[in-house]
Amino acid sequence: MKRTTLNHTVTVKIKTLCTVALLAATAMTPASALLAKPAAVVADAASQQQTACACFNVEVIGEGPAVILIPGVASSGDVWQSTVEALQADYQLHILTLAGFGGVKPIPMQNWGEGYLALQQQAILGYINKQQLDKPVVIGHSLGGYLALALAAGAPEQIGGAINVDGLPALGALFSQNSAPPENVTTDSDSKPAQRGGFDPMAMARSMASDPGWQQRIASDMTRSDGPTSGRVMGELMRADLRPQLAAIRVPVLTLGALQHGAPYSTPEQVQANYEQQLAKAPAAYHRFAFARNSKHFIMADAPDWLNQQIRQYLTEHHQG
Repeated sequence: MKRTTLNHTVTVKIKTLCTVALLAATAMTPASALLAKPAAVVADAASQQQTACACFNVEVIGEGPAVILIPGVASSGDVWQSTVEALQADYQLHILTLAGFGGVKPIPMQNWGEGYLALQQQAILGYINKQQLDKPVVIGHSLGGYLALALAAGAPEQIGGAINVDGLPALGALFSQNSAPPENVTTDSDSKPAQRGGFDPMAMARSMASDPGWQQRIASDMTRSDGPTSGRVMGELMRADLRPQLAAIRVPVLTLGALQHGAPYSTPEQVQANYEQQLAKAPAAYHRFAFARNSKHFIMADAPDWLNQQIRQYLTEHHQG
């Protein structure tokens, strides 16, 4: 799908595939080598439909330079609605909902290979190659922000840049230096958040956004997501540590941080310091910060105009196609 063939009033839905065979073939391959060979992900899937599963669903809206939008754990691509409205006249937007989240069928865990994070990185690179996207900018929230940072560090030849919306390269390290993981977050791969005792989707949603309508939207996405996938992916994020790889970034990266996170933080200043410490290895020539002081985790809920202004400014400076 080439961007010149789409009008901004058209929406196209796509399923991108990953395969058991590909995972078996790449399970012992170094990450750097995997990042260098994205074409196999989709091409191999096309020839082995019987063993394939969807890594994510995609909606394509608009025309112009390509931008990929990735939501977080237990979120759908709908969280990007205001950003889509702000950008669709000037950019071709590829809006992902990752497998297992927001009503998209989960990937069987035995097919995850090295893990969900690595699998999704490869599927996104395969999608870029298959759709012949010309160095798209990758914008991600939370888990999506982690993936955006990983692609900026590992695949600078294939993406034009990244915007990390309230994601961290080493989530577990943050909590280990402050306190226990936040309430209601599970790392148990067998847990089912909407069904296990003590988990309240609305309580979690209220901790991540101030607007009541957005709280309901976030909670709805959680209940439509696969509990075991959500729990196991959170476990992966708690163990993951991208910090050593950040020094390899050679494309422009913008990190947008939300400063009203609450426990285990005490002040917005401490939250900002945590961001700056975690991303200290990203070269200053390629990376900068901006912070939403009065926003919780879902900046698109609490500060949508600010978020979209930051994104549009970045794209104007770095992604004119």
